[in-house]
Amino acid sequence: MPRAVCGVLLSFFVASIGYAQEKEPISIGTGFFVSNAGHIVTAYHVIRGKSQVLVGPVERRQWRVATVLKTDEVNDLALLQAKLDRPPLPIAPWNEVPVGLEAMVIGYPQPNVQGLSKKITQGIVNGERTDTGEQAQFQLSAEVQRGNSGGPVLSPDGVVIGVVRAKLNALSLAQKTGDIAQNVNYGMKSSRLIEFLQSAGVPLLLQKPNLSVQPRPFETFRKAEASIIAVIARNPANTVDAKGMPARDAQILEKIAD
Repeated sequence: MPRAVCGVLLSFFVASIGYAQEKEPISIGTGFFVSNAGHIVTAYHVIRGKSQVLVGPVERRQWRVATVLKTDEVNDLALLQAKLDRPPLPIAPWNEVPVGLEAMVIGYPQPNVQGLSKKITQGIVNGERTDTGEQAQFQLSAEVQRGNSGGPVLSPDGVVIGVVRAKLNALSLAQKTGDIAQNVNYGMKSSRLIEFLQSAGVPLLLQKPNLSVQPRPFETFRKAEASIIAVIARNPANTVDAKGMPARDAQILEKIAD
């Protein structure tokens, strides 16, 4: 059986890509800004079962406390809000996203191994995901790892086409079938994200992906990186001030993540 990471078992061979609650004192994922009012989207399984959510790092290695405004366990989405001013990412209507479109993921993969800095991977939208019996997800080939959960899947021009949700559990599949799956990952469609945010009353920046241009990955990264942030969820013994954590505490968290 596949591992359920952060308490979410998505299907028989699929595991969500966060930190296991039962093994880790903290859960680390990725989030991105969707409004000028500090609204941030991440994956629900990143914050599930945790009493405190932090986003950052911001100035002087500090972390800001984020408020959880809305969650959707079925679609694995969570809406946060923090006192931060970052540019929102535009979101594409899913019916404007063709199969075969280049797709990029920016986030914080395996921060305990790769360090707490943003990384970018590139692939394509492979097609619909149909094995779950519902049409909310799509398959992509951009590499994702633990820590990418909740991060944006972007078109080449930096428009959100989905949210990183899960990856195929290749080891479990190989044990069952004798075949090793290669780079099969899943995202939540932008259509579900739009519905989720509209139900929360968040003002959205909707934009069709520009299919006639082909920016290089470094251009997409530069365009989007300021809008992407790390998300840490934990159950602390003591709460902290909403203005942010002291640098000393931030350094402790970064030591755990690095």
